[in-house]
Amino acid sequence: MTQKATDPKDERIYNVLRLMLRSGELRLDHAHPLLSAGLTVPQFRVLFAAVSRGGVRAGVIAERSRMAPPNVTSVLDRLKERNLLRRLPDPDDGRATVVELTAEGRALVREIALAGRDDLIQDLRQMADEDVDALTRGLAAMVRAMEARRVASPN
Repeated sequence: MTQKATDPKDERIYNVLRLMLRSGELRLDHAHPLLSAGLTVPQFRVLFAAVSRGGVRAGVIAERSRMAPPNVTSVLDRLKERNLLRRLPDPDDGRATVVELTAEGRALVREIALAGRDDLIQDLRQMADEDVDALTRGLAAMVRAMEARRVASPN
């Protein structure tokens, strides 16, 4: 952080991080599809980076997942062995290939992305309206800050 350690905002930031970690502890259990899928963190990153219509080149996956191309290649091989994706000839360049999720891969991505959605909706419905409004404003502000940082430093 660029702020002084005595800045009151530091304590609020720490409290937000602590609450986010606690909410994660309450949500993740052995039944979560991310845990039961047996994916490594690099496999998870590559699988989600491969989501597209019509396939995506390995170089784009490397950029999206922020991994070195040789590492992406080995992860792609493992995910292909698990029938979560396939490699196809690139329709725009016969020398290249594109990566496309299989039906099983798309289903796993969907299951992980939607995991806990119903519980979250139930939790939000139990909250006071003003708390949901405050949470919405706070999350919108955080997304704006993230977007501003991404524009300022695209890499």
